[in-house]
Amino acid sequence: MPLYPNVKNLSSKYSSILQNEFIYSGHFGALGAPAIIISVSIILKINLDLPILFISYLVPLIVYSYDYYKDLYKDIKTNEERSVYWQGQAKRYPIVLGVYIALLISLIISFSNQNLLIFILAIFFCGFLYTILFKGLTKRIPGFKNIYTSLIWALAGSFFLLFHYSLKLDISFIILFILIFLRFIINVTFFDIKDLESDREEGLKTLPVTLGKEHTLKFLQIFNIFSFIPLFVGIYTKEIPLFAFSLILFYFYSFYYMKKAETVTSEELRFISYTMVDGEFMLWPILLLIAGALYYSL
Repeated sequence: MPLYPNVKNLSSKYSSILQNEFIYSGHFGALGAPAIIISVSIILKINLDLPILFISYLVPLIVYSYDYYKDLYKDIKTNEERSVYWQGQAKRYPIVLGVYIALLISLIISFSNQNLLIFILAIFFCGFLYTILFKGLTKRIPGFKNIYTSLIWALAGSFFLLFHYSLKLDISFIILFILIFLRFIINVTFFDIKDLESDREEGLKTLPVTLGKEHTLKFLQIFNIFSFIPLFVGIYTKEIPLFAFSLILFYFYSFYYMKKAETVTSEELRFISYTMVDGEFMLWPILLLIAGALYYSL
């Protein structure tokens, strides 16, 4: 008889707990923000400070976690796993949120400047403004939620370093902003497919509600090609280095999960959304580092 018969089960249990915490508490999605900032720094050759990456991680983590907490009972229809997880975390979440906010404030005071502080407050304000004021527009304007959400996160990722280092706004930042914005539209719209039924019941005219799942996926396949036009323009005008062309590989990455989404179950669709879709921006800096190293070694 094994000396520790329950070790394997215990290990599996804690592994599952950590996985749920990482995905359903917003940590995985929040990593996309520092990943985008690292990508911008690689493309534009801007030095990075580690505390700034922590700040950029905490901002979306606070917004994501608060949104999940607020919608924990509404999500039972379309995000059952996340809803069940959050029902078990609801009592301790106010303390966790307080810790996140305290960490963010301390980091901003210690390592940031007035320009970045104003920028972060503006991002927070715009994020919460949607829930408080603009959500009603989603019931009247098709696709408003998709565009507004993508715009906020693209602004945060593209211009974070510009405000932190008080850099001059030039065309390269604008090109990267448009590229990131268009890629975020794909991300946000695909995410809304899993919430199609609950959004329809709530009267929200997201793109999947307006077009339906099948036509939304067809639209995203076309938009997937269109989204890389800023990259081509940037490389052609030499505002963006040639090695950034490696990002075109994410056309095939997105094409794959969109085709897969045509035949998967609701549970599998949620899994794709939380892993592959959220994970795209985390792969950007890895690919750019490899491509950049190869480019400059030639």
